[in-house]
Amino acid sequence: MSRFERFLRWFTHKFPRTANWVLRRPVLAAGSATAAVVALVAAGFVVPPLFARCGQGMSPDPSGACVGIDLDSSQFRQNEPQRMRELEAAVRANNEAVTGDYVSVVLFQDMSPTEGVDTRLYPDLYPDIEGAVAGVWRANHTAAFQGSVPKVKLFLANMGSQYASWSEAVDRIAEHAAAHHVVSVLGLGQSMDNTRAAAAKLTGQAHLPVIGATVTGDTMNLTPEGKLNTGFFRTSPTNTHSVAASARYIASIEPDQSRVAIVQDNIPGDDYTQTLGSRAVKEMPAAHRFPFTSPGALPPGGSRSDPLLTQFAYLNQNLCSVAPTVVYFTGRGTDLGAFVQSWTQGNTPCANGKLTVVTGDDGGSAINEANLRDAVRGGHVRVLFTSLASPDEWGPCNGTAEQAAYNTFQAVFTGKPGACDGQPVRADDGAAPLNFSVSELGSGEGILTHDAVMVAVTAARRAANGNAETVVRSPLSQIGLIEEMRCQNAVPGASGTIQFSPDQAQYGNPVEKPFPVVEIRADGSTATVWNKAVPSAAPKTSC
Repeated sequence: MSRFERFLRWFTHKFPRTANWVLRRPVLAAGSATAAVVALVAAGFVVPPLFARCGQGMSPDPSGACVGIDLDSSQFRQNEPQRMRELEAAVRANNEAVTGDYVSVVLFQDMSPTEGVDTRLYPDLYPDIEGAVAGVWRANHTAAFQGSVPKVKLFLANMGSQYASWSEAVDRIAEHAAAHHVVSVLGLGQSMDNTRAAAAKLTGQAHLPVIGATVTGDTMNLTPEGKLNTGFFRTSPTNTHSVAASARYIASIEPDQSRVAIVQDNIPGDDYTQTLGSRAVKEMPAAHRFPFTSPGALPPGGSRSDPLLTQFAYLNQNLCSVAPTVVYFTGRGTDLGAFVQSWTQGNTPCANGKLTVVTGDDGGSAINEANLRDAVRGGHVRVLFTSLASPDEWGPCNGTAEQAAYNTFQAVFTGKPGACDGQPVRADDGAAPLNFSVSELGSGEGILTHDAVMVAVTAARRAANGNAETVVRSPLSQIGLIEEMRCQNAVPGASGTIQFSPDQAQYGNPVEKPFPVVEIRADGSTATVWNKAVPSAAPKTSC
């Protein structure tokens, strides 16, 4: 980080109101800004391009993005994709339509991803926002979540690229929480050290419960100091269960573990890859291990694939020595394309041989990888991931409660009649339906984010008991109600029944949820190929 960036980070954190005033009033501030720039240049600082102006509730970070809570649904950075602007407009329209008594939930993650730096980019982000919008639509226009009052607003909040500005962003959320009736924070994005620290600060200092949607790292329910975070819950199972599902599936297609290889990412600071890899070694002890280290921070526009292709070229030579039929890949989904490209195009003795590659839930980020699709199209590689949820995980229409819950959710998400019952979900108040594409549900993330909203709104309405002010004054009053989401209080989510473990060692984790194994096809579509129940590490809930 440059001297100027360090200074600016300090200044905007120390004087956020002043920084925002300058950015909102560039004409009035021009004289002062010019003098400041001259002074900085004279002091030896290199001045980057001016930041974009930040909306209410946000302040600029050194990259030029706006971090914090987006109270007026403005841009998080200049030159946002059109799809992102459309989703921000959808959030704004929902909030403007809410009048009278209300509570708010916040979807919090990296809302300004940078190509070559982040492993989740805009296409990975859209389903999360869409799932949250669908959840809030159901909350406001149907009686699906514990009635229909108080109404619900949704705010998007940004931690910045690589979640680097998590602390400043939490400060902005805490600062505006009471005035805007924030009762819980959702999402978090990826299982990283920074997101775990953000969850701990939200519960411990901002006094807001956190409901993770797609964070599967085993230690996400712990604070950075290793203590249990008793305000953190998640709608996704953990990596322990993801690997258990993968190991069972792999055993069904390759019983001989000596023909299985674990390609293990050792990048520090990534709870997802670290716990996925360590658990894989325990579940498949006879499998061969081949470590690599994915790139850390790269300059904007830098290519992750170049250094990875170099590493994978050497790694593949060693892979060939054991002739695996299956590889379990513990890296990020965005790096999966480079791995299969290296395998299918390399000059090693076994290059382009038949190979099945299985990975964790972040493999959903690889759905749009052109290199991966090309490799699959060639017929030499199959790529599968343990999805958090899948549109076809319940099989053909069979009348089960789980399938009925998903069918209703899909009807809400797409605005079209349910695939099984042929019935649309109409708003009680005549509000226009949503029209998101069912293809956006392929990664499962939109489904899980919807379920996080369901848990948050159900708990908030139970705590409010008809009066939003009750829960706004004491948002932590929801925690006990979430803990009790078991037995008759379980929530029928779109991803399956959500009930939280009574075991303190598994605090905040859902239990008894299946993990579908999903295959990525050459056209970018997905199909569930295996969906067996995975025994929970926690004891079964007694009802």
